[in-house]
Amino acid sequence: MQRLTAGWRLAGRCQALTSLGAEACGAASECSASSGGGVAAAAGVQWQQLRFASKKQGGSTQNTKDSQPKYLGVKLFGGQKCIAGNIIMRQRGTEFHPGTNVGMGRDHTIYSLIEGRVRFSRDTRTKRRYISVDPPLDSDTAAGEQQQQQQRLVPAATLQLQQQQPAL
Repeated sequence: MQRLTAGWRLAGRCQALTSLGAEACGAASECSASSGGGVAAAAGVQWQQLRFASKKQGGSTQNTKDSQPKYLGVKLFGGQKCIAGNIIMRQRGTEFHPGTNVGMGRDHTIYSLIEGRVRFSRDTRTKRRYISVDPPLDSDTAAGEQQQQQQRLVPAATLQLQQQQPAL
């Protein structure tokens, strides 16, 4: 709370009180109350009370506190490859429910239990949305990917020579 001090200020030039007249002023020659107007001129003089702040006023601030971001949302989308332990979705509450080959943490984070591809689905009866991980196909495994990559790197002429030579 702000502490205030009080002071007095005269609204006019004369410091004489209206009830006392010009003699109470002490400067009768300069007083407007004594020069012709008498008490009637002094009747227009009023005192005002002033209040002064004892502390310097500081500005106020609002909305300065902010929480850290939580980074919620989908981390792996439908059709993407995942390995065991990958976080698929971080959420508050069970907006999405865990399906097959998927686990749910105590903060409702859905994560993969096996290697495979992410699949999102909806149960029409209960209107729940589920996240599942389908097991990998042969082309999704690491060995299958390496074979496909090697075949892309080997020129076509080399492939023809390998097919013509008998296998030992």
